[in-house]
Order: sequence, then structure tokens, then C-alpha cells
Amino acid sequence: MGVIEHEIGHALGLWHEQSRPDALGYVTIERDFILPSYISDFLQRDDEIDTLGIPYDLGSVMHYGSTAFSVDQKSKTVVTRDSLYQQTIGQREKLSFYDVATINAAYCKDECKSEKTKCENGGYMRPSKCAECLCPDGLGGDKCEKNEAPKNAECGGILELTEEWKTLESPNYPDPGYEADQKCSWLLKAQKGKRVEIEFIEDFSFLCTSTCVDFVELKISDDLRNTGFRFCCYDKPETSFVSQTDTAIIIFRSQLSTDIGFKVQVKSTDAEPRTTIAPTIITTTMAPVTVDTPNVWADWGEWSMCSRTCGGCGIRSRVRSCRSKKCEGRRQEFGTCNLKACPVDKHCAKLLSNNRLCNGKVCTKNDIAISSCDAPQCCPPFVNVDGMCQSDQDAQHDELWLSI
Repeated sequence: MGVIEHEIGHALGLWHEQSRPDALGYVTIERDFILPSYISDFLQRDDEIDTLGIPYDLGSVMHYGSTAFSVDQKSKTVVTRDSLYQQTIGQREKLSFYDVATINAAYCKDECKSEKTKCENGGYMRPSKCAECLCPDGLGGDKCEKNEAPKNAECGGILELTEEWKTLESPNYPDPGYEADQKCSWLLKAQKGKRVEIEFIEDFSFLCTSTCVDFVELKISDDLRNTGFRFCCYDKPETSFVSQTDTAIIIFRSQLSTDIGFKVQVKSTDAEPRTTIAPTIITTTMAPVTVDTPNVWADWGEWSMCSRTCGGCGIRSRVRSCRSKKCEGRRQEFGTCNLKACPVDKHCAKLLSNNRLCNGKVCTKNDIAISSCDAPQCCPPFVNVDGMCQSDQDAQHDELWLSI
């Protein structure tokens, strides 16, 4: 459905999100790895796009994913400046809240001008029925004052937090785990003058894809309307997060598979906002610039830690410095890393056993998950080749270097 909505978005006048004039503040475009005939889809349209005051949205259905139109289907063509958004870009489930807001601002901005319906938490009056509110993802109720109603599960709610930890988890965590096509949201409210702290604990596992399809999303910025960080695969975030305000939203969504899911503990805190994992900082001692000859580069620095432990989704980087007055070339280099296939889902033995009882026929809702149990998982477009994640067009390279 999201692909159809993407194309309808174009018909209504929406450009690709990465073409917005402010895009380079949020993403880096790797032109060297884009198929030449598609370069124009990545160019910024400073004089052609009117953003209508709507903020940039890395969760827009109009945003390209990490490897969109890549020359080899695995080199990343779009790299998010905030690494926690790398698996958020490229979603094709549905129009985001800001996608809809952009269309409404363009075509229906004066429809509710004389109405007085008050919507909370960033919601606004529905142009076709001004007595109703359109709510950001994860919010619901008549005025967007509570969490969104759950889908196919008993979960979610409003949590009034204290300084004592409380826990919440995805449906049926950890065993038998969540099922396909479920959704839950939690509206977290800290004490007045405090913030929300969130920490992932215990087991963590989701269907692993380069753009998260099954995920847990944290909306912890001061703008609850925008898409938050989406986490999937097997790498549990190791640090806690602190919201910018006294309100945060956690969203769980499963579209395709079944897996363990997540568990977090939450509390009210006085800590400073902590919304992004601090990057690895490489420091070097620079020799004085004494060379007039151009293009004198220092040696490359150490590689940063890989952003993923398996599956082919990971990125690492290193930098070098120019030791002459002018240098041509790239000062930062990115590389894919940890191409070992991820381990098989812990639930596979049970799923396969149930499937055998059905004589190979689909008698459960887990048919998609069962098909993924035959081999370790790799992030698309990678495929598992003898335990390693490789592109189906190029199975000869163990590692690929990317540069900017």
C-alpha cells in the first residue's frame, strides 16, 4: 500500500523527501554509488520545493531507503547523519503524519479556519470534519490526549511515571513472541519538570531488514508529530535514552513476522536529554601544515565500531586529514561491516515443529516466519551464501568500501 501512496503522493505534488532544500542537514547522499540515470532523484530542489513549513521527516513514505538505486544493490546511497535513523528511512507501509499534513496544508489549509476544536500533542483538526482531530502516530483519543488504540493485541496504555522503574513489553514477550500485523503504543508522562528515561533490557529480537518492517519506535524529541528512531534486528541498544520533554511515546509495530520482540524499563528522571548514542570520536595529533604541494593526505585513522553485529546492515567509518593547503579527494570513508549472517530466530524450532504437524500446510499465522527459518537472516538486498551476507549480483567481495 505504501508504494501506491508514494506514487499518489507524486501525483499530488510531493517530491522525494531527500530532494528538499534542507535534506543535507539530515542525510548524506553518496553520489558515487547511485545509478547515473537516477541521480536527479537525489538532487536538492532549492527553487522548486515549498516545504510549507513542515519539518523534514526521515519516516516519510516519500523518503528513499539506504540502498535506493545502488549500483550494486548493497552500497548505501543515503546515509542518515543521525545513525539511529538509518533503518527508519525508506518505509513503505503508509503515509506518515507529516506526509498527510503536507497534503492538507497544500489543499485544505483554510477548511477549519473558523472552528475551535482543540487538539493536543501536535494533532490538528481534520479538514473534512473539523470536530475531529488527526493525531500523530502513536496517539489517539478525541483530542490526541491518549495512546493510539492497539491492533490485534492487548497492549499499550498511558503510564504516569515516578522515579521508580516500570517495565513494558511487546505482546507475548518473550515466548511465544509477537505475531504479524500487531501494533501497540504507550504514552509516557514524567513528573512535572522531569523527563522520561527509557532503557532496553533482557532479550531483543525482530525481523531483520535494512528498513525496519517489524520494529520498536521511540518518539523522544520535543516534536511528537515526527517519526522517531526505529529499532529492529538483534542488536539491543546498550545505552538508555532520555526524552527532551516530560512526554514520550513508544510504538511497537509488526507487519510480516513473529519474533521475541522487546522489553524496556521506564522512569521519570532529572537527567539531561539523551536522544542519540554518542558517536565514536577519533582524535589525532596534527603535524603543522608546511607543504605547499597540494593533495598531501595523512594516513587514515582507525575504523569506528560497526553499527550492527551481523546481517550486512552495518556501517563503519574512518577519517584522514589534509596536510597541505589544499586537498582533493575524500576525507571520510565508510565501509560495510559484519557481513556474517545473523543467527536463526530462537522460535524457529517451535515454528517448524508446528508446521510439520500441519503436513507442510499453512495452519498458523506464522507462514512468513517459517520461510525465514531455513537459513540465517541477512538484511535485503543481501542473501545468505554459506553463512555470509552477499549481494545476489556480486558474491565475490567480503567487504565494500564507501566514501564521501
